Amino acid sequence: MLNSPYEKPYITPPAEHPRVMFREKDRERIISNFSHPENIRAYELWQRICKKDFRDFYDDIASGKYNLMVCFMIEAKAFEAWVEEDETKARSIIDYTKKILKLFSTDRNVNLMFCRYVGHIVFVTSLVYDWLYKYITQEEKQFFILKCEEFLEAGMEVGYPPTKQRNTHSHSHEAQYLRDMLAFSIATYNERPDIYDFVVGRIINDLVPFYKFSFSAGLHNQGAAYGAYRQVSALWAQLLIYQMSGQKIFDECVENADGYYYLTRADGENLRIGNDCHDDKGGGHAIKHPFAVVNFFAAALTGNEHYRKYYFENSRDELLMPTHYGRDLYKTDVYGEGLYSPVVHLIFNRLTEPFTPAPYEKTRYFPYPAGITIYKDEAKKTTVYMKIGELWSQGHEHYDTGDFQIYHNGILASSSGAYYWYGCEHFYNYDTRTSSHNCLTIRDPKVKTLGQITEWGETFDYIDDGGTRMPKPTTDYDFEPDLATAWQRDCKMAKVLSHTETDEKVEIVGDLSMAYPDTAEKIIRKMTFLPKEGENGIFTVEDEVVSKSEDFIKCFHIHMMEEPEINGNVITIKHKGGKLRCTVMEPQNASITAIGGGDNRFTIVGIPMPIPKEYAENRECGWGKVIISPTNKAKSHKFKVQMELLDIQI
Repeated sequence: MLNSPYEKPYITPPAEHPRVMFREKDRERIISNFSHPENIRAYELWQRICKKDFRDFYDDIASGKYNLMVCFMIEAKAFEAWVEEDETKARSIIDYTKKILKLFSTDRNVNLMFCRYVGHIVFVTSLVYDWLYKYITQEEKQFFILKCEEFLEAGMEVGYPPTKQRNTHSHSHEAQYLRDMLAFSIATYNERPDIYDFVVGRIINDLVPFYKFSFSAGLHNQGAAYGAYRQVSALWAQLLIYQMSGQKIFDECVENADGYYYLTRADGENLRIGNDCHDDKGGGHAIKHPFAVVNFFAAALTGNEHYRKYYFENSRDELLMPTHYGRDLYKTDVYGEGLYSPVVHLIFNRLTEPFTPAPYEKTRYFPYPAGITIYKDEAKKTTVYMKIGELWSQGHEHYDTGDFQIYHNGILASSSGAYYWYGCEHFYNYDTRTSSHNCLTIRDPKVKTLGQITEWGETFDYIDDGGTRMPKPTTDYDFEPDLATAWQRDCKMAKVLSHTETDEKVEIVGDLSMAYPDTAEKIIRKMTFLPKEGENGIFTVEDEVVSKSEDFIKCFHIHMMEEPEINGNVITIKHKGGKLRCTVMEPQNASITAIGGGDNRFTIVGIPMPIPKEYAENRECGWGKVIISPTNKAKSHKFKVQMELLDIQI
């Protein structure tokens, strides 16, 4: 029995089964939805999975290996037996699940995906246990519980019971206990209420207050890729509790998916923010409209037609039955979590009453802890991203306080670097660093390194690029809400001084001084976009910088996809059908240097940080960057760069 340190949860499962994902009262709604036009493809795929034979996957099953399709089959066939109320089909899938659990080996599946494999196995076992509860013997119930506990104890990074990892930035706010353990605890509540008390107790005590804060800005603090993926896990927990009890455990801000509209560019790809993996998951194919799944889950909970529209305009079989351009994600890669499936679609689609909000405004300000303004004009295929970045959020966020990105018919002011391997030298010394973004660096030329890093058995110097500080929250307690308090205390990087969103002017002004405590006394960055000026709008960045020494080197960085043209104080950047004409107005007589091409594109203070060619080709790394610097020594300098968005006839 698990001895929970938490108070007994205020929401408890009802006595009857099923209660994981739906209740018996949902039967009519679910079955009647099979013929709804939005569900026809999911229904067809579900039927296709139901017709598959476990013997076709004999080698993996017999050798104890994880296989995604096997998990989808368990889920699909258990759902079929519940829908048809067919005892013969129920007994068949119960018996097959028992065989698979007996053979599944926690020794044969140890790799980076281990906790995800284990979690998915436990999740689908919980569905069999719950949906087919009346057909399972007491002996079988004990077998399922003991096997799942055995797997959880061997495979969960958060531990079993879940007492490990921080919820601010780790894998703990993925599916491990927000979906897999939670589903298991709901299914087995009649026999083992202690499991539910522990899992839901941690969610209520640690995550409920933290998520109310961290989701409040409307943009997930883990960036575009990890943020969307991890928000789905939070939505899973919200849905599981809601479907079980009719109550919601998290604040409604967790259900807000508006930000993903603004992060989606006109080409269907997302702005590259933080550790981004959307531009190479397809083996060289960028993922188009990567936020479909998070919009589906948010629509299920809210009924928001904007979210449903995003999903159904960008839905594809890949989301329901992942194969991902030929990569063997059924056996070795991240879709092993099974965050989505035809059965999930059939159960959750049109769960709540639909409503249509007001149309999206062209501009959205995302407040503290983000401090970000995004302008998006669908008709002109323009997105302008302006980040002050009040709080650095750990985990998968980069050191990019004050960053901007510009998309117009193509990505013009881009983010460089390549998130191809977490913790490699390129990751630490280029990809995450300030100088790989459209930011300021202020460097003491006497300081070359910031110490050493050892990761994956490799030790290397941490190069000083003059970027922002790299905060480390200090606390003796690993979980929330204490860590969240430390996070807010220790990770403040900037303060938004003002923001304006009108048809004529979009502007954000921030004090970035606290991000550069060792090199600057004052940094004020103002970013202004005038959408009605020039051909397609004019974006201006103005910086007021007071460094702690006149000897410190100040650099204004702009990154681009193609080699730029430099003519005097004018920099011309082109990509696809867009052009950015950048005029350096201050400092006077500035040094304007282009660095890029080949391995030189990944350069930090003159030191190349190349990556294998195949990884660079599959990512939006670009050509390189332009660095703008004053030529005179002084503590105080001003930067002003005006950028006009132009069209190219192609």
